[in-house]
This record gives sequence, structure tokens and C-alpha cells, in this order.
Amino acid sequence: MSEEITTGSANTERMFARGFTILGGVFWIAAAFAGPYIYGGKNLAGAFGVAIFPLAFTVAVLAIGWFYERTVALILAIAAVGTVAWGVIQGWESTVWAIMLIFFVAPTVVSALLFYLAGSQAERATGKSHSRTHAVS
Repeated sequence: MSEEITTGSANTERMFARGFTILGGVFWIAAAFAGPYIYGGKNLAGAFGVAIFPLAFTVAVLAIGWFYERTVALILAIAAVGTVAWGVIQGWESTVWAIMLIFFVAPTVVSALLFYLAGSQAERATGKSHSRTHAVS
């Protein structure tokens, strides 16, 4: 009974982590495309070239997270810390900080925690040292 509850909870956490990752990816792909296209004077191909980076990151996180929740949790945590460090080094103004904290750092940390919790619960349920569960949620 407790294994079913643990697995169900892990699947819920996994589903929400993937959802946060997908929604965040869609937002940043759109922002990375629209910014250079509308304000930067780039043509369509140039704007797509910029948007390919958040798309690649999102796909990589989802692909890795499908089998290795704890690994992707670490990657997301490093991305959040790296973003804050980048902001400090670059001396972002308060508006940029607000945007990055609300739309990148906070959702990234939430996704990282959810992936970590899903991986931990899957490990407890299966008794394996790393989670390779890939239940479709």
C-alpha cells in the first residue's frame, strides 16, 4: 500500500516537474525569439537561431529527466544558481532581476525540487540507487 502511495506521489511530482519545465521552456523560447525579432532588428532566421538555445535546453532537461530525475534536479539547481551569479556579475537592474527571478529562477528551483523528490520516492519504492522509472504521466 505505501509503495503505491509513494509511486503515485512520485508520478504527480514528476508530472508537475515536467509541466513546469515545458511551460518555462515555451515562455523562454518565445521570449528568445520575440526579443531579437521585434527589438533587435534580427530577421526571422536570426531570431530562430537565438530561440534554438532555450529549445535545446528544454528538450535536454526533459530527455535526461525522463530517466534520471536526480541528475536533472542537479542540472536545474546549477542553472538557477548560475543565473543569479550571472545577474550579480552583470549588475542587472531591478526590473531584470524581477523578470529573471519570477520567470526563470523560481520555476527552475520548483522543477528541481519536484524532480528530486520524484527521484527520491522512486528510489525508495524500487530500492535502486538511481531512478530509471519512466512512468508516463
